[in-house]
Amino acid sequence: MTLARALPIRFFFLAALLFLSGCATMNLDYEEPSVELVSFKALPVNGFEQNFEIGLKLTNPNNFELPFNGISYQLSVAGETLAHGVAANIPTAEAYGESRFVVPVSTSLLGGIKVIRALMASQGQDISYQLKAKLDIDIPFVPKLTVIQDGIIPLGQKPL
Repeated sequence: MTLARALPIRFFFLAALLFLSGCATMNLDYEEPSVELVSFKALPVNGFEQNFEIGLKLTNPNNFELPFNGISYQLSVAGETLAHGVAANIPTAEAYGESRFVVPVSTSLLGGIKVIRALMASQGQDISYQLKAKLDIDIPFVPKLTVIQDGIIPLGQKPL
């Protein structure tokens, strides 16, 4: 093999080696953010669809900001899907910070009836809910992240 032919091959392997060593030195210390449901507001009924606004708090435990392209979410109550929605224009979560925002959700008449039936079956006892949010993080090579928050809606009487 001549020197003229071997030089481009050697250059390619050297460039690949430098690229891979650069990736190895990147800081990959990443913790998943958390999403919490902080408010729930019913809006006027629109035909067979009930609309709500839910307030979310996104906590970023990382030492770098997390910019978002959007979020999709689903709210379940007593094991029944109550509402779902999508939103863009989610504010960036600053490093070691919180981002609060309000997003729209909607439920069909049938979904609402299922939840009402589950609430009636609970006979005034506390009832569980689950918020499932899929975050589209606007950082190259970071995949979409699904965050699930489980909680309790206190409906039961508290003893004195």
